[in-house]
Amino acid sequence: MEPIDFKEKQVTTALFQFIFPFSLKIDTTHNLFRYLHEQNFTFYQLNDKQKETAYYGRYQVSHRKMKSFFLPFTNNFLFPPSQQQKGFQRFTKQLDINGLLKAKHGITPFQIHSLDLFICPYNLGFITIRTEISNMPFSQAIEFADCFRMLGQQTPAPRIEYGGEAYLHVKDFLYDCLFPGLPGFFDHTSTSFLDTKKMYVQSLLTLNEGETIDRVDVYRSGTLCGINDAGNPYVNANNLDYISNYLKDHSWNRWAPTTYSIFSEECFSCMTNEHHDEFRLLAQQFYGQFYYAVLLNLFHKHVLLKIAADYSALNLDQDKKEIDHLIYTINSFTSNYFFSVNPVQTEGQELFTHIRKSFVIDNLYTNTKDILFSLFKYEENTGKKRDTLLLLVLTLYTVICGIFSMNLFTHDLEGKIHWSHFKSYNPFEYFAVFIVFSGIIVVIFLWIQSLYQAIQDRKKRKKWVQESVLSEKKP
Repeated sequence: MEPIDFKEKQVTTALFQFIFPFSLKIDTTHNLFRYLHEQNFTFYQLNDKQKETAYYGRYQVSHRKMKSFFLPFTNNFLFPPSQQQKGFQRFTKQLDINGLLKAKHGITPFQIHSLDLFICPYNLGFITIRTEISNMPFSQAIEFADCFRMLGQQTPAPRIEYGGEAYLHVKDFLYDCLFPGLPGFFDHTSTSFLDTKKMYVQSLLTLNEGETIDRVDVYRSGTLCGINDAGNPYVNANNLDYISNYLKDHSWNRWAPTTYSIFSEECFSCMTNEHHDEFRLLAQQFYGQFYYAVLLNLFHKHVLLKIAADYSALNLDQDKKEIDHLIYTINSFTSNYFFSVNPVQTEGQELFTHIRKSFVIDNLYTNTKDILFSLFKYEENTGKKRDTLLLLVLTLYTVICGIFSMNLFTHDLEGKIHWSHFKSYNPFEYFAVFIVFSGIIVVIFLWIQSLYQAIQDRKKRKKWVQESVLSEKKP
């Protein structure tokens, strides 16, 4: 089959937000707060109107529109008013620096406007790198996004040059220059549910005035088909019908024919040929409402994946503590952070529907409900067996004590005890003595065990609450 013939377009402005999820080491949150302050990150608050224009280059966001986009119970944790409130703790640092990305088939100058670092409940976090490029072919812009998002040791690796230094991998630039020392906070043992080799891409591209947006352009922007190994623009499909069907499932054409959006598990791309005030309005949504919609769904996705990973690692016969923790995590997550409806307006609800579909959120949530049901059934069955065994032991002690002890030797315990009488006991009387005193020891042991378990459960619950209801306050 012949390759699809398409026309190369010219991009006036391309805005990118590269988002990297990571897992935090347990009990390092407060040290991370300290690290961010030392690195000159600022806590982000909606009531600070000066921050509307501080981090986005030539563009700005509307805090009022961001707040009105979500329902109040979602705003409570998306935009906590202080570092003592539960939710998404966002720290932002303004940079406005310029660099070069040198890939196999070209050099792309780029600007980084600012950095975000979110500390979220359940020991999750997100890094965002806010970049801009301008005046280049569409394929080169897409190739920049595809190269910049790669953190693994791909061959050939794109190189970044900044400040007289050359970084052989994007990962080196990220951890040695932008976030020095940050990997020390990462929990590398709990990242089986994360893709740590590439970042999620949110993009907004505007074509030159007069350029039309074709379905192949939209498809390429969402699948990051930039430049192939031969150095030519490409598309990873030969069938226009396939592309049309793909766009029916993954695109959002509410503002067609001037603006199209496409969603995948790795990218949310918006293309437009609007300019001036219309593009500024799109950029405002891109950096504001759309950005937080992506973050919230990424958070949902990774918490649900974390639950599935923790469940698969359980040893049901041994990990009683982990089972209790997982049950608490599922219940606290669904009650505090997971809602089927988040935006207020129809436009926002449509956006959420597309993002949730691209992340397969509904399937992950269904799997989580199945996990919870399975854990409850297991707890119920094991609890019944444990209670039955305990009841059997106590019943046997009660019956035997009633048969032997009350009739054979308890009269020797009245008043002053005559210890010499015990020497003349027959075997049945010695057995009765053993039953009575061992029963007392068993009861005392069970009481001490219950008291100890109650204390431990209180400590565990306090720790779990600290993990799920994030706060800078120490427990």
